[in-house]
Amino acid sequence: MEPGFFMRWLNDILILGNTPLAYLSAATAFAVTLFLFQTGKIFGISRLKMLAENTATDLDDLAIELLEKFQRPEYVLAAFFVATRYLQLSPFLNAALKLVLLVVFTYRAVTMLQHLLSYWLKKAMAGRELSGEAQDSVMHGTQVVLKALVWVAAGLFILDNLGVNITTLIAGLGIGGVAVALAAQAILGDLFNFFVILLDKPFKTGDFIVFDNISGTIEHVGIKSTRIRSISGELIVVSNSKLLSAGLHNYNQMTTRRVLFKLGLTYQTPPEKMRLATAIIKEAIVSTAATKFDRSHLAAYADFALEFETVYYVTDADYNLYTATHEAILFKIAEGFRAEGIEFAYPTQTLFVEQKAPAKRA
Repeated sequence: MEPGFFMRWLNDILILGNTPLAYLSAATAFAVTLFLFQTGKIFGISRLKMLAENTATDLDDLAIELLEKFQRPEYVLAAFFVATRYLQLSPFLNAALKLVLLVVFTYRAVTMLQHLLSYWLKKAMAGRELSGEAQDSVMHGTQVVLKALVWVAAGLFILDNLGVNITTLIAGLGIGGVAVALAAQAILGDLFNFFVILLDKPFKTGDFIVFDNISGTIEHVGIKSTRIRSISGELIVVSNSKLLSAGLHNYNQMTTRRVLFKLGLTYQTPPEKMRLATAIIKEAIVSTAATKFDRSHLAAYADFALEFETVYYVTDADYNLYTATHEAILFKIAEGFRAEGIEFAYPTQTLFVEQKAPAKRA
């Protein structure tokens, strides 16, 4: 065998359009690339896990979970793609390989994005204090919507990379989306307001609210409606849109309760007793626990009484405590007024009769 025969054989002989040297280079590239991928997965992720154990954040754990989603067939496919760069492939095989790569790695990107969305949803709900049933409802409903959007975007991405003109398709989807949105306007409005409740937190499960003619406790927040247990016992179902548009009062968010009340004294009350009345009212409030006095003064000369207006605060939002505290204050005021001879006014009328002298006879 003459010198250089083997090298000429590697460079000159064609097998399916490629020389043996090209096949050898492709095989080497495949082996090296696959080795690097596998080594990086085994040692790199293990090292990252060790570092993540010493950190307080869970973002590094999330990154590791995303990296672990890549499987061995995907490493093999990526290494095979690198190897084919050393070969001359027919247009059909080259297009088929790119299509497989596009579909496989788009699918993997979608699964990773869905994992990120699930992580965000769990974080968003962690501080919302939702019940288990409400959390399941939120997770299921939100994931269905977001997954549908992600898969539609992935499908359009694949079609665009395959050379399909998706402009007309997007326009058609837009027109169809507008038609669906108009037909389901009420449902979409409730769905949007569900996310407003979730993110803005105007109330949560267990809060006592008042709106329109309804007073009750929130039992369940759903995608379309909210269930309220009224103070009379029945269950009331209200759409999320109506609930947020009504202007509700959330008493669980109250830290203190402002109390304003009025009382009237008779017009026969002398000025010194009137001044004493405000002192008695103030003492009644100050001497009662869980209160903060604000003001008490003569407010008006009303039709039947000298009207006094008083404002104080109960330093706890509990309604039962408020009623008991206010009752105790009113009792103390009544006792103080009685001791000082100060009379409460009630609607009365005084009739003055003028008697004229009889006319003189001529």
